[in-house]
Parts: sequence; C-alpha cells; structure tokens
Amino acid sequence: MIVTKRKQRISMVIMAIIVIGLYLSQVPQITALGSDVPVVYGAHRGSSVKYMENSMDALKEALNDDKYEFIEFDIQYTKDKKIVIYHDTSLVRLEQKQVWLEDVTYEELQEISDYDIPLYEDVMDLIGKDKILNVEIKSQGNYEYDMELANFLIKDLEDREILDDTLVSSVSGKVVQYLSETYPDVKTGKIYWVVKSTYFNIDQFTEDLYNTVDSMGADYLMLHGHNIRNYKSLKEHKPDNIDLAFWYFDDSMYIVGEDSKWW
Repeated sequence: MIVTKRKQRISMVIMAIIVIGLYLSQVPQITALGSDVPVVYGAHRGSSVKYMENSMDALKEALNDDKYEFIEFDIQYTKDKKIVIYHDTSLVRLEQKQVWLEDVTYEELQEISDYDIPLYEDVMDLIGKDKILNVEIKSQGNYEYDMELANFLIKDLEDREILDDTLVSSVSGKVVQYLSETYPDVKTGKIYWVVKSTYFNIDQFTEDLYNTVDSMGADYLMLHGHNIRNYKSLKEHKPDNIDLAFWYFDDSMYIVGEDSKWW
C-alpha cells in the first residue's frame, strides 16, 4: 500500500503528540476540582484500562459495570463505508502499522489488525437502551463523508429511540457546527486536548475559548484533564448554555455538575 506524503505527515504528528503527552504526563486528577463539585463518571472508549479501547470486550464491561453512568466511543468509516468503533484514523499508535481506515475495506481491516474492530451496528445492538451514550464522530478530513456519517448517526439514534439520551461530539468544529445547525435539539460537544488558556493565565483566552465553542452551537466543552489546571477561570467564565466535561487517556470521562447531564 502506497503511503502518501500527507499520511506520512500525519504519522509524524501522531508521534509528536505522543512525545508531548509524555512531557505533559503530570495531569491533575478530577479530585482537584474539589469535593464540593459533583461529577458524573463515564467509560472513555469503554472500559479501556481493563480491555483494548473501543473493543467489544471494553464496551461489554462498561455496559455491565455500574460505576460507569455512560459509555463513550468513536465512530468512523472504512473504505467500503462500514462504520467501525475505533478512535484513531490509522493503526499507527495502537499497532505500529501505517494503515489508514479510509484506505481499507472492513474485511481487509480485520485481516490486518491484531484486534477485532467492532462494527457500529453490533455495538448498538449490544448496548440498546441499557446505558446512555456519548458518540464521537471521528473526522477523516472528508467533509462530505463527515456529514453523511452524522446524518446516518442521528437517524439511527432516532430510530432506536435513544437520540435524547445521546451526546454527539467531535474534535472537528465543522462537524459540531453542522450538527448544531441541522439538528438543533441534539446535544453536542466540542473536544479539545490542551488549550492555550491553560498555559497562559489570561481570562480573555478562556472567554475566547467559550466564544468559539458557542459559535459552533456546542452544548459541551470537552477538555483533557490537563486543563483542570485552569478550572478556576473555566468555572468563572462559563456561560449558562455550555457545560464542562473532562476526559483522560485512560477509561475515564467526567461530566461536571449534576444538572449538566444531557439525559
């Protein structure tokens, strides 16, 4: 398989992110918010410490474990438009294989991958209405496909009668804005890793961040736990129409505040 320069650059970015992640390994725990701050605990990519992230085993464990009040997982297309539960757009991080999901069919992916990558429909049939969801739409950089995937997801959630119990999120601001404009009743979240307001203690940066999220129409600002360092400013400048969530690179995600749940 020919690897394009674009994809080689993506590999380099992924590796850079890993290196930076190691540098930023001292991450505040959710308890740093204070004992008086209520949080709702969810399974990030399923029970992804005990099992491979986004695997059927991880999702089954999260479904059956009462400590998780909701389950988060990621969806994206394969080359033949199968919707799979997988976080990265390639196998580089988890399997050290320069294979991009958009370039292979689902059958090819299953043959190449060291792990069994589940299909969306199988996961949804498993979970049913038993636990509320946060579904992240993983953009592969193709706007047309992103919108197609978003439309399918909303229709399927509606058909399954769980649309009101599902938060739909994305790293892509375009995806979030499309969802907010096309399906204004759907709860949406904009995901970030580390934002500059965390490193520069300037309230204006926090306000700018909220304004950006608000302009997309997102209901949730979803930040990596590293940004808890800036919680004082995040709390002080938080508008009423945007709620906070923090996620970690383990199995944990937290919705801040009892009244900010989407269900």
